[in-house]
Amino acid sequence: MAKNIKKFVNPKFTRTIGLGPMRRLLERHREALALDLSILDGDPGAARAAIQDFFAGPEDNYSDGLVADLHRIAELGDADGLRLLLDVADRLCIAIAPGRDPDGGETCQDPKHLALRVFLDFPLVFETASDMLAMAARSSLAEYAGVEEGIEAEVSDETKAAFEAAAAKMFEADHRGCYCRVGWYTDADEVNLVITHGSLVRTTPIVDSGAERVISFRAAEHAVLSYSAMAGRLKIGGVPKARSAEVAEMFAATMMQRPGFFAAQDAQNLYTLAPIERIGCGFTFNHAFDPGIREVQIVAAQADLMGVNPRTGQPRVLRSVSSRDGFDSALAGLSDGMRGEPFGNDWRLNHIDIRIHFDVGGRRPAKVAVKIKPPTSASFKRHRFEDRIMTLLRRNGLVHDRFADLAAIAAE
Repeated sequence: MAKNIKKFVNPKFTRTIGLGPMRRLLERHREALALDLSILDGDPGAARAAIQDFFAGPEDNYSDGLVADLHRIAELGDADGLRLLLDVADRLCIAIAPGRDPDGGETCQDPKHLALRVFLDFPLVFETASDMLAMAARSSLAEYAGVEEGIEAEVSDETKAAFEAAAAKMFEADHRGCYCRVGWYTDADEVNLVITHGSLVRTTPIVDSGAERVISFRAAEHAVLSYSAMAGRLKIGGVPKARSAEVAEMFAATMMQRPGFFAAQDAQNLYTLAPIERIGCGFTFNHAFDPGIREVQIVAAQADLMGVNPRTGQPRVLRSVSSRDGFDSALAGLSDGMRGEPFGNDWRLNHIDIRIHFDVGGRRPAKVAVKIKPPTSASFKRHRFEDRIMTLLRRNGLVHDRFADLAAIAAE
């Protein structure tokens, strides 16, 4: 943590940031700072030197609140964060004008400068962008398919309050404190939630004013939910595995008035590698339907030799074979380890890792890594290309189309 703070407040930053914004940031924590802010009323050069000395000094001089502020600003203080802040401001119809000098001329501000300015002057934009960043950071999500497609969530003050109260009660029961804030965001047919809550209490010894003492604190953590009415799917991240089904039920009961909506026996039977097992280790992805995909490589895979536990009669893994290859030969490596035996009753494909190359207009494509582990998991960073990745998986038969199966049964 401290290393990130040092990087954020390096000499380049403190020499170029306006003293006005820096004063406002420090004044938020005036009572807990080992710094006399009156130095900012004097010579600007001396003021900058004092600020630099302050941040170069012992970390005990920083208050917990200042550390938290600096980390939140640093998270959005790069090129990606800048784009996210401006995109959120545009969605909220909030104009963030470029910085100007006293004569009205253009000032050169790097992303950290803008992130600090938005933090101070546009808190709604900053909070929303921070929530969006937390959502994009989740790559491993628990997914639940509802019993129907096309069922909308009811987003009203009453349903939001009911969900937030239920979530707060759950986190408090898990000894994560009673603080719970939910950010609500809609995107096309999706309802997205970012839940900010406390972590388990941490206790650590520190040195303060030449003496040792012990402090206890809760760090902020985030859980994310995303529900698509069109697909009938709920995605949950940042929640302990043992609690994810409870959160899904909480959403169904409060936001949809449909208890049990995500509790079907096959609610998490979502992904399959059966098409690869049928074709064997010569399988290749078909991506011709999307001209923006240059290549799909299978870079890692694992196969399990299955047997039966003689004591319990339950299936068990007798042996596993793993293969990793950066040039799309991972399945061929599996074949060697399986001694040429086909997939079938004994050998099962456990998971695959693929790398998708997206054309973004430049010489180098954007690459996204995806891990598919049936029946519940497709893990990848979802801030870009999510719809196209899911379409690729569906078109290659790796996603269970539960409702198509139900329709076929009904037709018969």
